[in-house]
Amino acid sequence: MSERKVGENFDSDEANDIFDKLKNVEGKIKPKRKGKFDNIAHLMQEAKGLENEGNLDEAIKLYKEVLLVLQDSSKAYEALVNIYQKQGDADGERDILKKAISNCSKNDDFKNRLKELNE
Repeated sequence: MSERKVGENFDSDEANDIFDKLKNVEGKIKPKRKGKFDNIAHLMQEAKGLENEGNLDEAIKLYKEVLLVLQDSSKAYEALVNIYQKQGDADGERDILKKAISNCSKNDDFKNRLKELNE
């Protein structure tokens, strides 16, 4: 095979053959990823389902995954605070409230809850 330079020695049949091979590779092409917000919505729904089933530890893990991607998710923080409150884990509740206060712009509710918890 001779050395090729851009714009020279273009073989359209060979190029089409390569393109067809690439198009027909099954299982090699990754499907388009959904947007990050679609994934977050799915995680939130799954976490809420686990929470409703009483599987609180697994729900906590999923809510924390949401927060890794969307650090200002007041819904995820609120859910975590409520779970820790249900479990009677004041330290966990306090830690999440502090994080929520520092990461969420609308944090007055979190500030009030932390104040009540510390009284």
